[in-house]
Amino acid sequence: MVAAYATQQGEHPDKTAWDLGLEAFRGALQQSGIKRDRIDGLLTETTQDGSGQMEPTRFGQMVGLNPRASGSLHYATAGFTTAYAAGLIASGQCQVVACVYGTNQRTSKFRFHRASDPFGAPYGFLNPAGFAGLGYQRYLHKYDRLADRDKIGAVAIAQRKHAMLNPIALRREPMTWEDYRADRFVVWPLRRSDICLITDGGVCFILADAEIAADLTDHPIYLQGIGRQDALRMLENEDHLLIPHMKSTATQIYERTGVGPRDLDALYVQDAHAPAVILTLENYGFCGEGEALDWIQDGRIELGGELPVNTHGGQLSEGYMVGWLHQVEMFRQLRGEAGARQVPDCELVQFCATGGFREFTLSLVYANQP
Repeated sequence: MVAAYATQQGEHPDKTAWDLGLEAFRGALQQSGIKRDRIDGLLTETTQDGSGQMEPTRFGQMVGLNPRASGSLHYATAGFTTAYAAGLIASGQCQVVACVYGTNQRTSKFRFHRASDPFGAPYGFLNPAGFAGLGYQRYLHKYDRLADRDKIGAVAIAQRKHAMLNPIALRREPMTWEDYRADRFVVWPLRRSDICLITDGGVCFILADAEIAADLTDHPIYLQGIGRQDALRMLENEDHLLIPHMKSTATQIYERTGVGPRDLDALYVQDAHAPAVILTLENYGFCGEGEALDWIQDGRIELGGELPVNTHGGQLSEGYMVGWLHQVEMFRQLRGEAGARQVPDCELVQFCATGGFREFTLSLVYANQP
């Protein structure tokens, strides 16, 4: 990765998704000094509101590109777009790929009220938070942790502390345990603080072939490997709500990169809801099954702790950009450019994503050296 840029998160009532995507694209070029004509691949993620905004052909026209290859993924999260870009580069189709996402979902009041599959809709699962709440209930009952359900608040509190150090984050006011417990339930047993924000914003990051990356920046970061496992049979799979197919993704990424959970300086989880962090920690081997609620206590996942998680504030406090903001934060951390939230001597980080209704899992490992 040779460039990464994110706009302010929050409300942009005077801007469309196109405007925010353009702002991010221009910002990445200006900040990095990369010339537009060096880009020969363009990938976007279309907005989730069904408007068709951020469709790649139109966006390419807006920025004046005739790339070798272009494409788009819908609700794939940024990690899947990164894998798409890496495939274009590894196959020789492209050398420099710009990945861009913009959304005005907060201003347009999009509420994620459309089921993405035919199975959940008859039962009221029109929003991913429904599956998140049901999945967390399953977790609590399986491990007999119902009395400890509020321990998951350590995720929201840690990420709020990180967001307070992040000038582009939406939620930067302090959050105490008392604040967390006073927050309203949305989908029991999840409180509003356990569920992602809805924000407007834009992100652009640029990936390049490793051999030419040094010509584009004096400090690229390096994608070490990709792991992926889908579970398209969904609820036909045993304990699908607990995302056991993450374990296959974990095996792939650690075998391909030669690293393991104890080698990482920070972890980034695409956190549409706090239970995603709990299940990631367990399925990727950071702790044992049923142990994560205890493992995350006492600042362990905060800056200065054993394993900082989502040092930008994540989707619970920075903004909801389906993992795109995580890519920007990893780029900054590995380059030592994260300011007050910088992880000391940050050399190796991991990104973990879950997409759809828990049927897609993916992981990336980045390093600051080849």
